[in-house]
Amino acid sequence: MTAPQLQMPLACISCEHYSQVGHDDDKHCPFTNRWGETHGRTSYGQCDLHGQEVFATEICNSHEPEPFVELVDVTNRPEPRAAIQERLL
Repeated sequence: MTAPQLQMPLACISCEHYSQVGHDDDKHCPFTNRWGETHGRTSYGQCDLHGQEVFATEICNSHEPEPFVELVDVTNRPEPRAAIQERLL
């Protein structure tokens, strides 16, 4: 028997380096209410790998998924919360 999987987007919110801080205004908020209007606020947190605040909906090349998470592909946001320099291997 396999462990149950939790589906989460392939974004910061499902990464081991992400720690939730709160919510902030976001002009690219992907979340809508039942009338199709944007909430205007998105969760954000601290990325321990990059040392930056990031929106939970951002995607980077250093993503390390939480255990027991089944990842779902999503579209990256047009702008990050803060510019991040990716580590070169």
